[in-house]
Amino acid sequence: MLRKIKKALESTREISDWKVIETIKEGHELYFIRQELDMNRAKNVSSYNVTVYRDFEEAGKKFRGSAQTTIHPGMSEGEVKKRIEESTFAAGFVKNRPYPIAEPSEAKGSISSGLQKGEISDWIVEIASEVFSQDTKKGAYLNSTEIYLTKVHTHILNSRGVDVQFDAVRAFIELIVTATGEEEVELYHQLRFSDYRPGSISKKVTEFLEEALNRAQAKPTPALGTAPVLLVSEPAEDFLSYYVDNASARAVYEKISTFKIGESVQGDFVGDGITITLDPFMPESYYSAPYDGDGFALNREQIIVNGKLLKYWGDVRYSHYLGVEPTGNIHNFSVEPGKNTLETLREGPHLEVALFSAFNVDSVTGDFGGEIRLGWYCDGKERYPITGGSISGNINKVQKELLLSKETQKSKRYTGPKAVKLLNVSVSGINK
Repeated sequence: MLRKIKKALESTREISDWKVIETIKEGHELYFIRQELDMNRAKNVSSYNVTVYRDFEEAGKKFRGSAQTTIHPGMSEGEVKKRIEESTFAAGFVKNRPYPIAEPSEAKGSISSGLQKGEISDWIVEIASEVFSQDTKKGAYLNSTEIYLTKVHTHILNSRGVDVQFDAVRAFIELIVTATGEEEVELYHQLRFSDYRPGSISKKVTEFLEEALNRAQAKPTPALGTAPVLLVSEPAEDFLSYYVDNASARAVYEKISTFKIGESVQGDFVGDGITITLDPFMPESYYSAPYDGDGFALNREQIIVNGKLLKYWGDVRYSHYLGVEPTGNIHNFSVEPGKNTLETLREGPHLEVALFSAFNVDSVTGDFGGEIRLGWYCDGKERYPITGGSISGNINKVQKELLLSKETQKSKRYTGPKAVKLLNVSVSGINK
C-alpha cells in the first residue's frame, strides 16, 4: 500500500510536499459487567494518514495549503490516486503562510515497555486480574470495566527524506464505580499507561472505590464565599497544564498566549515557583514517543524554571513562524514538587477537591472552575466529604501565592505535585 500511495503522490504535479503516517495496531479488548466477562475481542488494523502540501500564489502573495486524508488497505490504485487528487484540490483553498516540513533527524532517546515482550492476550489477562483484585469493598464495586491493550507500530515518511519507525504499547482502562450510601452514586474513571507495574493498578482501583464510598456519604458543600482550595490528583494536573499550553509556539503565534521568553509566567510571586520539563520519554506514559507526528526527533526540554520562561515549544511550522528552534510536539510534562507536605497544606480551614463534573481552565483568560463531584471540607478541626456547589477563580490572581505539594503523582502524561493549594478561591455552596 505504501508503494501505491507514494506513486500517486509523486505523480500528482500540484503537490509540493507530502507526509504519510502508517499505523498498524494489534489489539485486545475485554468488556466486563461487574466481574463477569461480557465480550472478548481482538483486532489487527492498518491505516494510512496522508497529508499533502500545496504551494501557490495569489496577487503576488505566497501561500502553503495542506489537506489530510485517510487511505485504507483495501483501496485500489485508482481509488488511492483519486483520494489524493481530491486532497490536493482542497489544499489549494487553504491560505497559510509558507512553512517547511520536518527534515531527517535522529531520535534523542527511546521508549520501551515490558508489555512489548510476549503476547498481549496474556498481558491483558494479568491486568484484568489486578483490576478486580481490590473489588472486595463493602458498599462499593466496579459496575462496568473496559480494558484495551494495543501494540502500535508507527511509520512516518515524507518528501524531504524523513523515514522513521517506532513501536509502543498503549493500555487504556475505563471504569464505572458504584457506591451506595445516603444515595447511590456512579463515578467514571480512566487509566492510561504504556507499561505494567504490578500493584500500580490495584492501588488506583482502591482509591477509586474509596472515593465512591466518600461520595455516597458526602454532605452538601457549604457556601464559603472565598476559601483556600486544594486541587488534588487530576485537577492539579489540569491546573498546571495551563503553563504548558501557554508556552507553546502556536499559542503565542495565534495571540492566545502573552508569555514572553525571559519573563516570569507567574509575575511577582511569593509562593512556589513553577519548574516544568517536557519529557517525550517519560516512563509508563501513554503518550511517550521518540518522534512527533511530523517525524521530528524529540528530546527533553526544560521550558520554565522557577517561574521564568526559558523557551517556547512547538512543531516545525509554528516554531518557523516565530523564528525559534523547534522542539517538536511533546505531550508529556513534569513539574518539580514543592517543599510542603500534604499534611502541612491541609492545616487550617480549607476545601479540598479531587473530582469535578468537569474542571475547565481557559488558556486565554486564565479563568478556571468546575462543579464539585467529590471533595472534603475542613473547618480547622473536623474534615468530612462534600459534593455539589462549585469553585471559580483566575490563575493570574491566585498564582502569586500558590503552593505545590511535596508528594507527587503519575498519570497518563504527567509527573509532578499531587496537590496545588490556592488562596482566595470563590466557593459557591449550599447555605444551611
